Amino acid sequence: MTTNNRNYRVWTDDEDDKLVEALLNMTNTGKFKSDNGFRTGYLPHLEACLKEALPESGILGKPHIESRIKTLKRDWAAFYDMLNTSGFGYDTVKHSVTASTDVWNSYIATHKHGGKWKNKTLPRYEDLCVIFGKDRAQGKKAKTVIEVEEEVNMVEEEHQRNEDFDEISHNVGTDSSLQVEETSSVRSKKRKRARQVDPLVRSFSDAVVLFADRLKETSAELSEDIKFELDIKKKTLMMPEELSKMTSLSQLEKFQAIEKIKDDQIRVMTFWSLGEEEREAWIRFLLSS
Repeated sequence: MTTNNRNYRVWTDDEDDKLVEALLNMTNTGKFKSDNGFRTGYLPHLEACLKEALPESGILGKPHIESRIKTLKRDWAAFYDMLNTSGFGYDTVKHSVTASTDVWNSYIATHKHGGKWKNKTLPRYEDLCVIFGKDRAQGKKAKTVIEVEEEVNMVEEEHQRNEDFDEISHNVGTDSSLQVEETSSVRSKKRKRARQVDPLVRSFSDAVVLFADRLKETSAELSEDIKFELDIKKKTLMMPEELSKMTSLSQLEKFQAIEKIKDDQIRVMTFWSLGEEEREAWIRFLLSS
């Protein structure tokens, strides 16, 4: 369902469900998702998913999905902050926040937007925890809703900078190759009249060659580091699906296990190095420590 404003859309429950399912699948598989947010290309991917699930909806990546994700993350963050505040509880049946009247009054006095959650539910809260949970520091001071909105904007700006950097890198790489080839051919001719060459020009040409060589070495080193980081992130994102197979663990224990492992590379690697039967025993050992 849409309004006359192309940049605004009133989402139905079914559309919200399909979007959250697509986001959850993207998170669990590691596709277009990283610890800092979403990777370049995530909007076209989600648009295609919703077009397949809801062919008549007309939902676009920009501005519809992009705007809705901002709202979902902002609502989840507000909900999450309350549940991490003393006095609040969670109704798993109604998917709502619970608290005494005194706790509500005290919270609303310092969080003017918190009042709307007194009689409102967030049906996909658990799924949103999986989707957005890694974007929010655990065990630290909770961020305000305004800070979360600023964080979302910063991530989007970073995505744009990455796209710009890719384009600039391509241009720089092409220009550098041409400069190196031209420098190599011209240098042989200039050796015959070296005394007439401006030393500044010669120094600049040599600097270009050295820069190109160093760039190749640095790129190779970074490539290995990036591959390792991506492997760790991929293994981390695959954990919720693997933990879901451990039927003896409660949902809370699974969440606790993820929180204990996700930011520790050694624990991530240990988890995947164990056999399937050993993993569950190791998880219980980790939770008891």
